[in-house]
Amino acid sequence: MLASLGLFVFETTSAAFDELSRKSGYRFGTGNAVGTRPHMQYIGQDNDDISLSGTLYPEITKGIVSLDELRDMAATGKTYALMKGNGYYYGMCYITDISETESHLLSDGTGRKISFSLALKLADDSEREKVAILDQDRADV
Repeated sequence: MLASLGLFVFETTSAAFDELSRKSGYRFGTGNAVGTRPHMQYIGQDNDDISLSGTLYPEITKGIVSLDELRDMAATGKTYALMKGNGYYYGMCYITDISETESHLLSDGTGRKISFSLALKLADDSEREKVAILDQDRADV
């Protein structure tokens, strides 16, 4: 297992991704003052952007069916827990964008190669503490 998003598992037989990137942002309020540079005040973290990209080969994987499952999940507007196969928990994420490109088309228009990308936005971090508490309970047993 490479990772899971909710109950959707990214693995070589479904939707294997080649790349995972994460961008963390931080918010600042500014106040203008005469004769000086604007004063900045830190007001908190922004929602992280996480993207997964990869290539599906329908002859080996579920192909477009996997992307359709992710589209159904995105259409709910709910958040899903993102966890890597090594157990690293990113947090609860919204699916904000799914794109695909089919190439190497067969005579019926079926793509033999599907490149895809999935954009996620990390939701409020409060859920991370609940998971950490659950993990701690397991460690004490």
